[in-house]
Amino acid sequence: MVQNQNAPGTRSEHAGAKTNTIGANDTTNVRFTSVFSYHQQRIYNLLSDGIPRSAADITISLRMSDPRSVIRDLRHKGVPIADEWCEGVHGGRFKRYFIRKGGVQ
Repeated sequence: MVQNQNAPGTRSEHAGAKTNTIGANDTTNVRFTSVFSYHQQRIYNLLSDGIPRSAADITISLRMSDPRSVIRDLRHKGVPIADEWCEGVHGGRFKRYFIRKGGVQ
C-alpha cells in the first residue's frame, strides 16, 4: 500500500483562493509587494491608516472572529505591523495594532 505524502490540509491562501497583489495600486506603502489572502488584504487596508485598533475593534469593523492570527501571518510576510499595550478600564491589558506611516516598526 502506498501512502500519500501530501500535507493533510492547507489554509485557503495556499489552496488556490483568490488573492490580491499589493504594491502597484497601493499608495500607502509602495515598496511592499506581496500576495495577500482575502482576510489579510482587509486587515492590511484597515491598519494602513495608522490608527491603533484592538483585536475587538478590528472584529467589529470587519466582522471577523479573531484577527490576531491574520496579523501574525501578515507579520510573517514582512508587513511592519506595530502594536502597543494598553490598560483596560477594569484592570486587564490588551494590544492595539497599527501600521505606521512610512512603514517603520
